[in-house]
Amino acid sequence: MTSVLTGGRENARRVPPQQRRPDGGDPSAELTRLAALADLARRSTPPIMHRAILAGGDPASVAAAARLSAAQAHIRWHEWAGTSVPLDEYLRVHTAFADAIGAHHDVIQEI
Repeated sequence: MTSVLTGGRENARRVPPQQRRPDGGDPSAELTRLAALADLARRSTPPIMHRAILAGGDPASVAAAARLSAAQAHIRWHEWAGTSVPLDEYLRVHTAFADAIGAHHDVIQEI
């Protein structure tokens, strides 16, 4: 074992140089891209949730797919839908969210 440690430079392996990250490694630029992506997700999630629920999706499952609670999804959807959809669609989706939130609330109170 000693010969491995003291065998000289001819036996030593060269340490590879540290490689730069493919994104260029600029943390500020990376944060800017992540913030833009988060903003895009916030803006695009409500209409997708709206379509999913109108198509028969379970609001709790739709919210979970967006990594939100049903209450958080309802608030985000409501902020968008108040000026973006016809009243009949608004009421259908709002009722579905309200039922999902109420069912969740009832389960918690039983525990």
